[in-house]
Amino acid sequence: MYRFKGFLRVCISVVLALACCLCVKLAHFSRFADINGERVYFLDRTSSQGLQTSSLSFWDITRVKGECVCTTISDYVGGRYLTREEIVKEIVQNYNAELLFCEEVNGIISYYAYTRDWSDGIYLYGRKVNLHVAIGEENLAVGSPIIFGGY
Repeated sequence: MYRFKGFLRVCISVVLALACCLCVKLAHFSRFADINGERVYFLDRTSSQGLQTSSLSFWDITRVKGECVCTTISDYVGGRYLTREEIVKEIVQNYNAELLFCEEVNGIISYYAYTRDWSDGIYLYGRKVNLHVAIGEENLAVGSPIIFGGY
């Protein structure tokens, strides 16, 4: 009987530990929790071939390989006045990232950065990238490792 009670205690401890780990994972799976906007999650792959969804089921959480948040500049700044360059600088600093390079396509400027805080990323032009900020006249998108699809 004593062995059974010991076994039961170990099982309960393991279940509680797993539940705690799951709660931490659920609370921190979004890298951009502080940015309000439309979210798209990239499942299974960090490429455009991965499944994209705007809502996650409980079982999808383990499949998330990237995320993108699209918002308007006015919603992001919340009444403050910031130039587009200041917005990008703020985002890059918030994630302890190093700005690597930028490019402009059709009036949208994409900034690519890397942060050591996240171990994942993809290689673009021989550099590892895991933070992508795309900013236009009115819209802003922030993604990791990069933004796939339209923004």
